[in-house]
Amino acid sequence: MSFTGLYRHVRDHLANAQVTAEVVFGRREIGKQINQGANRANRVVFAPGDEGGSIGGYEPPVKTGRNPRSLWDWMFVGRVYVWAYDPAAPNDEVANWESLVELHDFVLEAIHSYAAGFYRPSAPRLLGTTERRFGEEVVFLLESRQPVVATPRPRREAPIQGQGQTFLVTPNGEEQGC
Repeated sequence: MSFTGLYRHVRDHLANAQVTAEVVFGRREIGKQINQGANRANRVVFAPGDEGGSIGGYEPPVKTGRNPRSLWDWMFVGRVYVWAYDPAAPNDEVANWESLVELHDFVLEAIHSYAAGFYRPSAPRLLGTTERRFGEEVVFLLESRQPVVATPRPRREAPIQGQGQTFLVTPNGEEQGC
């Protein structure tokens, strides 16, 4: 599982569910206003790393025996921003909150269908505190397990092949008996 694969899955999952939110990827997308979905706001942003620049750590792999072989599991950390707005009631905090919750739930459902058991969302944090808000927006960190795999490489020479039998030979070349 990769963070970009997750982003693509969520984008396609929401489109298939006829959710009109724009789903975008990248740290530069967070501050943009031109990437809003239908009816304005209505956007989900996947951004690598947390606010401090950390992108996670490593743990021993949980799926041993896979091919290619897992060296480590990267506990990747990324941010997910969910921004929603109700154009029919722009000043109604209840309507805007309900729009946010609905989009948030669609996003988590899509994440779960891709990464069930291999992700952990943090507690969401509400963004924006001005008196005249434009919808509601939350951000949460998403930690996901991403395998770091060994790259298969061709060997320089063939491995040693056994004959299936072992003989002990004396220094003069004679086989020893049992």
